[in-house]
Amino acid sequence: MDDLQKQWLELDNRIRTWWEGDLRSAQELDIIRDDQRTLLFLPFPYSSAGGSESVFPEMYGWDTFFINLGMLAHGLYDQVRNHIYNQLFMIERYGKVLNGNRTYYLTRSQTPLLAESVRRYATARPDPELLMMAYPLLKREYLEYWNSLHHFTPIGLSTNRDQGDIGLRPELASEAETGLDFCALFGGDIRECAPLLTNCALVKYAQTLGWIAAVLGWDSQAVEWQQEAERRAALIREYCWDEQEGFFFEYNYVRKEPIKVRSLCAYWTLWAGVATPIQAERVAAQLWRFEHTHGLSFTDQVYPSPHPEFIWLQWGYPSGWPPMHIITVEGLDAAGFSEDAERVARKFLALQMAQYAETGKLWEKYNIVDGNLKFPMERYSLPPLHGWSSAAVTVLGRRLFEKNKTKLVRGQS
Repeated sequence: MDDLQKQWLELDNRIRTWWEGDLRSAQELDIIRDDQRTLLFLPFPYSSAGGSESVFPEMYGWDTFFINLGMLAHGLYDQVRNHIYNQLFMIERYGKVLNGNRTYYLTRSQTPLLAESVRRYATARPDPELLMMAYPLLKREYLEYWNSLHHFTPIGLSTNRDQGDIGLRPELASEAETGLDFCALFGGDIRECAPLLTNCALVKYAQTLGWIAAVLGWDSQAVEWQQEAERRAALIREYCWDEQEGFFFEYNYVRKEPIKVRSLCAYWTLWAGVATPIQAERVAAQLWRFEHTHGLSFTDQVYPSPHPEFIWLQWGYPSGWPPMHIITVEGLDAAGFSEDAERVARKFLALQMAQYAETGKLWEKYNIVDGNLKFPMERYSLPPLHGWSSAAVTVLGRRLFEKNKTKLVRGQS
């Protein structure tokens, strides 16, 4: 057992004790006590995006998926079930999984990963009752929200769009629906784009609806959903793949051209089984563009900001984000590049361990070029974070050190 494994075992055992302490609630009494008067009701306790830290006290849309992965690794099935029921409740009441359970998030969602949470949970602990409840609600969100007129595009893929006016410019609020606020990927206005992570997540979404239908014995519906998943995957390959560059890019459907910003979102195509074997090989071969001593930067270089008020973009070089490391490692494994996956997992986990040893905390993101917590022109103070940072420690550590690791099948969980 090497030193990194020893450090990981100690911290992983500590994280196991954190989850319960990280729980919050948003029931009637909590709403009455809410000073902001913006809290939205949820029926079950939840682990917030920030965990026990004071930042991000809400239940966030895509953060919860990564938190669920950490909890599943620790066998906390009942709490993952509570998370799923909370987000299904959001679909039932609001027509979508909200960006967060605050009134100012009512106008948008976030990268759609609830279906994948359902699949991971129900695979670990079969739960036909939950699947029966989840299926029509997930189907509703997929068809009536993500494929509605305000999200659909002329090329058959989905975009991101905030439906409200909360004082933030609409293109910025729409960009925030991906969770990637703020970045250079979308050329300044995501509403003109077909984002890779949104559409790859929706491929997974359709795959999961097919999987649920098959489990419940609805074979014809299962086939229809698999066809829908392949329809979307084929469109991603058609519009977002650049044969000359050997890489996937965001696509501006208004200008009918790719946006030449390289990011880790390309590796979502491996995670979702969108990339063909040849495409996956070419994308994996460009990992060097993002890889540094301490992990993967979200973009391969500093790109000019398309937003004048944001000179420095947190979703860009040299930021290394826990959720993107989880997805990229899973994607590389799924596509058969296990050595690359293991190397990346080790680098980022080692950085998390080193910074935890130095500061006693996990953090929202890391400078993976310099191996520290310093960022040029950071607009906000870097927050300490449990949430997806705890999940990265738990998930990546198991990927590295557990003897009986589950090998991912291409395009499946």
